[in-house]
Amino acid sequence: MEKANTTIPHERPNRISALPDGLLRNVVSRLPVKDGARTDALSRRWRGLWRATPLVLDDAHLLTDVLGVDWRAPAAAVVSRVLASHPGPFRWAHLVSNFIDETNQDALAEWLRLLADKGVENLILVNRPWFDKVPLQLPQSLLCCGASLRRLYLGVWLFPFTSSGPPRSPDVFPHLRELGICQGIMQDCDLDYMLACSPKLEIFALISNYCLPDRVRIGSHTLRCVLLWHSLVDEVAIIAAPQMQRLILYCTHAPGPGRTIKVKIGYAPQLTVLGYLDTAKHVLEIGNTIIKARVTKVSPNTEVPSIKVLAVKVRFRVPGEVRTLLSFLRCFPEVETLHIMASDNDTDYYDDAGEVKPRDKLNSTFWERVGPIKCVQSRVKKVVFDQFSGGPNQVELLKLVLARAVLLQNVIVLLAGPESMMMNEVTSKLQPLVSKRMWANKSLRKPSLEVRGRAAGHIWSYSDASDLSISDPFIS
Repeated sequence: MEKANTTIPHERPNRISALPDGLLRNVVSRLPVKDGARTDALSRRWRGLWRATPLVLDDAHLLTDVLGVDWRAPAAAVVSRVLASHPGPFRWAHLVSNFIDETNQDALAEWLRLLADKGVENLILVNRPWFDKVPLQLPQSLLCCGASLRRLYLGVWLFPFTSSGPPRSPDVFPHLRELGICQGIMQDCDLDYMLACSPKLEIFALISNYCLPDRVRIGSHTLRCVLLWHSLVDEVAIIAAPQMQRLILYCTHAPGPGRTIKVKIGYAPQLTVLGYLDTAKHVLEIGNTIIKARVTKVSPNTEVPSIKVLAVKVRFRVPGEVRTLLSFLRCFPEVETLHIMASDNDTDYYDDAGEVKPRDKLNSTFWERVGPIKCVQSRVKKVVFDQFSGGPNQVELLKLVLARAVLLQNVIVLLAGPESMMMNEVTSKLQPLVSKRMWANKSLRKPSLEVRGRAAGHIWSYSDASDLSISDPFIS
């Protein structure tokens, strides 16, 4: 009788486990934290790799889907265990899914202590309070995390009082490059403290902040980008910022009806991108001079020649604001890309937004007498007209630019929506402008005037606005 073959086939080699430690740690670092911790159980080869890998923690991976369970408390408890069990360093901590109040704020203080001890580099810390709750104040231990932080975003917190924190010193946040305060409360003196204690800070953002800080005054040798995004302030002032490249003001409002925001530009020789200046809400001050409507001549002290990309928001149905727009343009003689956004659809400003009144429209004599605007006549190459409807003074402004801009190559007209009826109406109004004889630039074989509806759902993003690798961050 022939003997049965009992040979066991060779097991296939585990090629992943044979990889060098550095590659395996890279694999572990890309896993959700729960899965990363479980790799210890795979084999002896994987044991200890998670603890030897710089931690990437996102508390969204710790939530439970069990119905009827308050997921916030379990998530907070697991966050505490993870932070305590991993030796660090912490490359990234994304803690946005917890509800912290007076009953569990001791856990928050312990988190910040552990994050500081274990060298957190990127921290996004957002609270989830009930809507009627005043934001909880962050403990002073936040300021102790600064030794290792590169990026810090805080959401729905009362900033810790820096007057009782570490003394002002560049050693408090020596490596911090990006700071964002979202729906928080921060005193003016706390902002001054952060700028003084962050010698490498490049990006500062206020996002959906309400009233505090009410005066954003920037004095920094390293800041390159400042953003105010859906925030309430009284003043934005660039006092001394030799490296500043970009000032973004998007949906900013004064904290009260009928009030305006002072936008002051002092020493900022590298500032190349500015907007949206709002002719209804902003009072522009350059140096110590307030720029008013009807200004037809500007002095070198009221010019900012570094600006290459300018965005302005205008209510074209208000003649005074059209005049203010023209005055603003005279202050930026080197602008090459001009973005104009019509805000005529904002019905809060009008008793009867649907009816065009004779006083809304500037007559032909006014447009013929508009004085020289240097950037239009000798620099502008591209114009983007957003929210165009063909209403009072809009077509006339385009005619003025086309007739004077000898370097103009491209005009893009974006409608408020993709509706075909509006597209047909606007196209008929703009048809005469397609003619080459309407353009001052006679070198173009065919003038480039493009009319299109803005893509549905297209919203200007904070990430684009803050990305310094994008030369023109505005909607086009």
